Amino acid sequence: MKTRHSILLTAAAVSCSLITLNIAGAEAVPEYDLVIANGRVIDPESALDATRHVGIVGGKVVVVSEEPLDGAEEVDATGLVVAPGFIDLHSHALNIPSAWMQAFDGVTTTLELERGAWPLEQAYDNVAENGLPLNYGFAVSWIDVRIEILGEKFDQRVTSDVSEQVIERIEDGLKQGGIGIGLLPGYVPNTNRVEYYEAAKLAARYNVPTFTHVRGKFHDEPGHAIEGYGEVLAAAAATGTQMHICHLSSSATRFIPEVSRMILKAQEQGLRVTTETYPYGAGSTVISAPFLRARELQRVGLEHDSIVYLKTGERPESDERLTEIQETDPMGLSIIHYLDEGIEEDATLIDKAVIFPDGIIASDAMPFTVDGEEVLDPVWPLPEEAISHPRSVGTFARVLGRYVRERQLMSLSEAIRRSSLLPARLLEDSVPDMKNKGRIREGADADIVVFDPETIIDRATFEDPRQHSAGVRHLIVGGGFVVRDGELDQTARPGRPVRATAH
Repeated sequence: MKTRHSILLTAAAVSCSLITLNIAGAEAVPEYDLVIANGRVIDPESALDATRHVGIVGGKVVVVSEEPLDGAEEVDATGLVVAPGFIDLHSHALNIPSAWMQAFDGVTTTLELERGAWPLEQAYDNVAENGLPLNYGFAVSWIDVRIEILGEKFDQRVTSDVSEQVIERIEDGLKQGGIGIGLLPGYVPNTNRVEYYEAAKLAARYNVPTFTHVRGKFHDEPGHAIEGYGEVLAAAAATGTQMHICHLSSSATRFIPEVSRMILKAQEQGLRVTTETYPYGAGSTVISAPFLRARELQRVGLEHDSIVYLKTGERPESDERLTEIQETDPMGLSIIHYLDEGIEEDATLIDKAVIFPDGIIASDAMPFTVDGEEVLDPVWPLPEEAISHPRSVGTFARVLGRYVRERQLMSLSEAIRRSSLLPARLLEDSVPDMKNKGRIREGADADIVVFDPETIIDRATFEDPRQHSAGVRHLIVGGGFVVRDGELDQTARPGRPVRATAH
């Protein structure tokens, strides 16, 4: 006969057995949404370069582990590099087709900071309406504010009261979260120098950077390249502003050594000045740019056949034809061959710009066009007749493939640092989101590129710029795949807006 005590013990044992059976029969819940396993993780902030497993939850990196992890999804990155996604400070192509091209180049955040945008809210809304595969953001556009206020006279000097209106409107944009001020005096060289200085002062007050296309790029005076760079450095010295100079190679051209020394000396003296470049000898812009006028070509070191009018593919053969194109299609895009990569002296100049100490890699991406119209429809692959500068497609892979692997002019970790951490640090004082980008560590945004260091390379050419870069196996934005196993997810729109915080 069982006692009450023995009955209770038997019941407890049965209960424990049932619990054990229930636990054994239940499926274990994975700890992570996504695990990137066995990859060579390179974090430019901590200098980590080792095989690790990366655990991601809710769009964030939550662990970088030496031990294997259990994820609801897993990708095997054996033999591949796992790096923070690249942050492109300089893109004029914030649309879906161009973003797809940049995804295969390792870009997870694409920003329009040189020209910027205005009205600012409208620019963000326009992108948000259709979504974007990559994170995106804008500076406040000085030149577009001028156009709004002055109309056709936007490229002239104005009275001080009008300049005050310009600065006030830019300030409104900064209050809305504009990522600094985009300044293009190179396109309107006759505008007020005092106004440029006041824009720098405003940026200092709000603790945001400026992004400048320098006023002069001529080989003689007035408007010499050294003069153009000098204006930026003077404003930086006088205001303490963080001033970023766009595309060192195509602004300084044959004076890259001289202006590089100017920037380095300014930095040594404590000025907050940075620069960027893309690894090509040719630039691209609207054909009506003042430095492309027939009367100015020799001052920039150009001939007629240095310019390619993209709408027709022609190289204007005379002053008359160039002027005709500029008058009939002033916003038509062109490619300008400033430096010839096939000439040793020119190639050396391009190299000096790319390896400039702490220089940032940025694409200056241009939109693809067909017959002069921007390609906006989300069609993949892009139309056969679509044209752009190859920098829009291959900038980052070109640095990794040619400057790192083939020519060993830069280490792999250094190229990654220049493409991710340095642009994040440039912005992070005023853009809180950037403190968690450009790194792979606990708490960082899961904006990650996984690529093959042995095969990554640019494939886009001037003849066929539609060839996306090779070697990117996976591209992850906010924890979601845009590229997986080398294939584009055409439905993915994980990109989120990036804004500054007004101080």
